Amino acid sequence: MWVDINTHLELMSAPPDQVLKDARNANVGYIATGTHPKQWRWLEGRAPNVAFGLHPHYVIDESDWLMTLEDLLHRDEQRAVGEIGLDFRRGMPKADRQIRVFENQLSLAQSLDRAVIIHTVKSHHEVIASLKRVRCERFVIHAFTGSKDIAQTYLSLGGYLSAGGLITREPRPRVASVFQSIPKERILLETDAPDLPIVGHRHGSPVHLPQIGGALAEVLGFSELAIQQLSTQNAHRLFDYDFSQSN
Repeated sequence: MWVDINTHLELMSAPPDQVLKDARNANVGYIATGTHPKQWRWLEGRAPNVAFGLHPHYVIDESDWLMTLEDLLHRDEQRAVGEIGLDFRRGMPKADRQIRVFENQLSLAQSLDRAVIIHTVKSHHEVIASLKRVRCERFVIHAFTGSKDIAQTYLSLGGYLSAGGLITREPRPRVASVFQSIPKERILLETDAPDLPIVGHRHGSPVHLPQIGGALAEVLGFSELAIQQLSTQNAHRLFDYDFSQSN
């Protein structure tokens, strides 16, 4: 089976049960990721594998979100933390506030030994600095598009890198050569559905993960079966989920 390590169930056009059914028929298991407290409450119980976290877009919320997050994580010892991170595009919350919220969640994940799904836009150096300060070593950078040097730094800290729909483009994006250079036991796959769709589609879906895997297999010179098995093993190693529950 395939494993999609990051999808946003609440944003899909189809009902959650239909998304789950379609993924099952495509032999794809997935992690439904969190973004903010209201969405966490909606998400709980809707998918077999979930992650909860405050996305940088929502750090303006000054409620008791951290206590709520801690409670959700304590309810199930296998729940991951995500999607969290830093995003320094114009219009996003102030950088210092984002960093504080990000590091609070990294510290929580570290204390509970949970995997972390990290969002980073125009912020690799600051994300790396936070990971070093907190000493968080169990994480994946989702939809990675950075340089070889940045990739090697994340890998040296214990991280994984995830390939998304961008890898299906022709000509291949520059990040394809980065994935050729990293240890294959650190590669994961995702759709980030419905965002970051594969070529030829306006919206992403977990059912598209095999095409992403196939494109990466071509880049690496592997068979699709080898990429499927490898990426699924890697996902199980990082998250310790029983992804067969999704199928």
